[in-house]
Amino acid sequence: MGTAPRLVALALLAALGGLAALLLGPAGWGDGVNHEWLLLRLPRVVAALAAGAALGMAGAAQQGVFRNPLADPGLTGVFGGALLGTALLLALAPEAAWEQAWRLPAAAAVGALGATAVLLVLGSGRGTGGLLLAGLGINALAGAATLLVTSWADGARTTVALATAGNWLGFVGMELVALPALVVLLTGVLLLTQARGLDTLALGESSAWAAGADPRAIAWRGAILASVAAGAAVCLAGQLAFVGLLAPHLARRLVGSAHARVLPAAALVGGLLVLLADTAGRCGWLGRPLPAAGLVALIGAPAFLWLARRHA
Repeated sequence: MGTAPRLVALALLAALGGLAALLLGPAGWGDGVNHEWLLLRLPRVVAALAAGAALGMAGAAQQGVFRNPLADPGLTGVFGGALLGTALLLALAPEAAWEQAWRLPAAAAVGALGATAVLLVLGSGRGTGGLLLAGLGINALAGAATLLVTSWADGARTTVALATAGNWLGFVGMELVALPALVVLLTGVLLLTQARGLDTLALGESSAWAAGADPRAIAWRGAILASVAAGAAVCLAGQLAFVGLLAPHLARRLVGSAHARVLPAAALVGGLLVLLADTAGRCGWLGRPLPAAGLVALIGAPAFLWLARRHA
């Protein structure tokens, strides 16, 4: 099967998964599906697909920028920065944060961009160990700052706690989903325009210079777009670790290594991962509702350990 049919198959799976997510769960087939329940579930389904797509693309872009197979928004400090930006806005201007739909995504994006800028300075070009150490340090610092902010401001505590636990999907409405989902779509389109540059960067900086490309400019553009996408994902679903790590690796197995194919495939795989995890957790098939973050981590953590051992 060629690349295009595989992308179409992934898109069809995502569409079928979205339909199943609308129909399954409490007040689903057993209790009677009605118009009101479908409307209530629609924002959650859109948020899960968009957040997973954002993380898949962000992970693929970061792995290309840092030329590191272990790069992921959850391991490079981007999540920590996004949560800190959100916490600061909720603490300093709690009423204003909810007045306009763009303010929370903007705060998350600014925090994510700040963390990425620090990572580019501290971790780029230092190999797997240097990148992960820098990312862990940024995450720890941002997490400590977020804890201090939320301890001081009661208005930010609940929202940030839900986002940190990856349990924000159950509390989003369409008014909070629409703008971040649009941001994900736009950053995805822009990342596709950087696909050739990321392919060139994968050959090394000297090869990029020889091909007439500026590797630093490519890295900054890719990192910025990945940060904005990851910030939007935090607004949509909270902190979902390992999606940005797993989705690009699965995508490469399906469509090869060219970023023009990897980016859309990683978006579709990431969307499916988050949607399936959220639907399974929401249906309570394990006895009670579970957050998508926990189910994704059950798969992602062992996969990360395997990849870390393989690329050590």
